[in-house]
Amino acid sequence: MRWALAVVIATIVVFMWGFIFWGVSGLPEMGVSKVEDPSSAGIALVEHFPENGIYFVPGYSPNIAGDEEEEKIDAAAQAERIKEFGTLHHAGPLAIVNMGSITGGPVMDPGIMYSGFCHIMLSCIFLALLLGLCGSALPTRWRRVRFFIFVGFLCAFYCNIGEAVWWRYPWNWQLLTALYDWVAISLGGIAITMIAPVWGQKDIV
Repeated sequence: MRWALAVVIATIVVFMWGFIFWGVSGLPEMGVSKVEDPSSAGIALVEHFPENGIYFVPGYSPNIAGDEEEEKIDAAAQAERIKEFGTLHHAGPLAIVNMGSITGGPVMDPGIMYSGFCHIMLSCIFLALLLGLCGSALPTRWRRVRFFIFVGFLCAFYCNIGEAVWWRYPWNWQLLTALYDWVAISLGGIAITMIAPVWGQKDIV
């Protein structure tokens, strides 16, 4: 019973942290560059990227054909494609475009709020499972707290910093999202720690 309660409380805590970080603190604005003409930018995006998905500019790889008809090409054509790709890649610009919705949507989409809450709850369930797997290795609440702070740091460091290193994502944005993820995972784990039974003690609730 206490494990289930711990997951629910942790989910609410992390959800509220997201509301504070993304909606109230103003911190995300520090990592976002301003779009001077959003309307024209949107039209250009739909023109060049007409479907939802991830786009790489000038492309992900010269070896991936754009059309099914181009799957079989001779060696000379492939060499020319690789050369052109290298020229464009060297000259720039380099971009990764995420077309989330070409048709738009509400600012506070209820569907996304619901899906986000479910995602957080599943993440907290996994944190609870992780704590259960640790068993007697974490016999005190203080050790559990330190453990989850480190787990949060490790996840944020690998994912967010890795994207800055490998995919050229801007460091200011990645550091902000790393901060959010670190605190979110830490808070979720700490909330579970404060409620879930400690190893060797009886579950009295």
